Amino acid sequence: MKCNILFAMMLISGGLYACSSDDIRDANAIGEITADITDISVPSDGGTYIINLGVKGKGNTWKSIVPSDPWMTMTPTGGYHKSGHYRLSVEVSPNSGKDNRQGEICIYTTSSHLKINVQQSATTRDGCCGLSDKEVFFSATECRYHDITVSPYEDIDMTTSDAEWLQIAGVPEGGMTASKEFTISITPDGPYPTGRSALISFVGKESGQTSIIEVKHAGHDCQPAFPSRWYYTNSEAASCGWLISGAAEANYDTGSQRSFVSAVGVNNLKLNRSISTAYKNSIAVSGLYTGDYLLFSIPSGKLEAGTSVDFMLTISSANNSAPKYWICEIYDGGQWRCPDQSTLSTNDDGVKYSFYTKHFSSYQHTSFTQSFTLDNTLIDGMVRVRCRVVGERNGLDAKLSPTNSGEIYLPSHEFHFCTATAYPGIARKDIKKVAILGNSFTHYFASAFLLKEIARSQGHQLDIRINAKGSQYLSNHMELELSRDITDRSGYDYIILQEQSTRYSDYANNPQETTLSDCKALTARFRNGSPTSKIILENTWAFPKSNWNNFGSSSEFEKHLLNGTLAIAKADNNVDWVSPIGVAFDKAVAAGMSDLFYTDSKHPNRNGAYLKSCVNYLVIFGEKFDKNVSDGGCDPTVAARLRAFAEETVLGNESDYMITR
Repeated sequence: MKCNILFAMMLISGGLYACSSDDIRDANAIGEITADITDISVPSDGGTYIINLGVKGKGNTWKSIVPSDPWMTMTPTGGYHKSGHYRLSVEVSPNSGKDNRQGEICIYTTSSHLKINVQQSATTRDGCCGLSDKEVFFSATECRYHDITVSPYEDIDMTTSDAEWLQIAGVPEGGMTASKEFTISITPDGPYPTGRSALISFVGKESGQTSIIEVKHAGHDCQPAFPSRWYYTNSEAASCGWLISGAAEANYDTGSQRSFVSAVGVNNLKLNRSISTAYKNSIAVSGLYTGDYLLFSIPSGKLEAGTSVDFMLTISSANNSAPKYWICEIYDGGQWRCPDQSTLSTNDDGVKYSFYTKHFSSYQHTSFTQSFTLDNTLIDGMVRVRCRVVGERNGLDAKLSPTNSGEIYLPSHEFHFCTATAYPGIARKDIKKVAILGNSFTHYFASAFLLKEIARSQGHQLDIRINAKGSQYLSNHMELELSRDITDRSGYDYIILQEQSTRYSDYANNPQETTLSDCKALTARFRNGSPTSKIILENTWAFPKSNWNNFGSSSEFEKHLLNGTLAIAKADNNVDWVSPIGVAFDKAVAAGMSDLFYTDSKHPNRNGAYLKSCVNYLVIFGEKFDKNVSDGGCDPTVAARLRAFAEETVLGNESDYMITR
């Protein structure tokens, strides 16, 4: 028997596939093929078509030849059934091209053949992919993700234009292929002084057609917002905008406009904003990786070149899968830059960093301060400072995972997690390096930040390293990692130490050798690295809780506190001066100004923290405040009275507190 191969061959011409129609030569052929559909007209969207096939003849067996083009398939492609009846399914994929296309399916037996013609229209779609949104608008302070579903009609590429400010997450790593729907998430990096726009373009690899998303971001009013303070009570963190708009506003003592902090991802991964309970209720972000950053946007108006800017931050990790090393940078003259390299440290990988964070089983927050001087006049009206993840280490010094779930949080309640301010027109007189160790009497309302702010408003830049953890004694700082990081450094000009709040009043009544030896151990460690520094021991204040700690009055309690502090200072040769903070508190209370204490009648409120900082400033510099002095967020009239109490306490009475200049 002659083979019927010729009629089963595909004739290819201009993309047209056909089976032979005149090569049936077997005289004994008795087969017959029928189909209810032999011509299929397909729209550009593609589709599925059912064909009822009948085969009569020897064995009712049939086969087929289907074009190798991936746009058309058929199942089954052959078979045998005693009934001779078959149900075929022809699947045609979408046509994203500009031209019509056609093909043939050849079905044959040993004695017959049948052609099924398939014709598909060119695409009538707009572009190369479907988009759930083609225009996206963000308000000035909106930094929450907007999700856009992308439905490719063909394999596509993506490009962006003027989108440096735009975070994009969720772009498929292996490319964007036809019919594989995906979702991208977009959001601005943070508020900006002028409106801005960007384009996200998708281009079809076959058709060359484009689909475009236009993104617009409204400008933010840039009336000056210095100083800006982020301070949330335990109940305020959830309503600060972090979860709602993706940016948390500076909520205390701002100028005529608001500043904001946002989280910026640059690694095609969506960051997760949350409220952490690792320490009270604090705003938090997880999923940060190398290059991602926290952005602080502070409206400022015009600032001349040479203006000083201070940035002060408290930050921590809720777990050690989070990143460890950070660098602090300012946007100046169209580029990001860090301050003088001498302010940076270097880790074991050779990575330079400004500070580090890690999780401790008993909390230790990282407190960080940085001074910048603008190299260029700021004309766009917004100071932008960022803390960027550097290196690839997590809190355990293991490799940081790009998909880590580590949580970074900014502590609320008693802490100010950030203060940012500028000093236009105030020339810098000098730079002093300061170390501060204390407990909650230091970290409530950020007295170290206030000291830095007050000093710079008077022309003195303080480069401060601080660790303040609640309930600590000086002896604890010998073991705390973040305190050891401070004591192991050298070259301090001033070192300020704050002992547990009542320990020195106890010492005045009953001198315990351990109280003195604890102080000596810590001061000796500092003295080794800073032989010419002035080590200052704080005289803490009397507080009204428990009837003035059972002393009955502020003056009696303070007398014991001061006597104990002076006794320790005189017995420790490494202590140079005493800071009479408690004396100033007692003067204020005696004058009827009792609004110095937090609701627990013990810790300082904002006024108390300001008074403490004023006394420490005068102890260090010994000069009266001038007209530029910062009020530290206090009522201006109250702040003036507090400064007067501080001046009355310190100036002219230095010898009472071992202060020599």
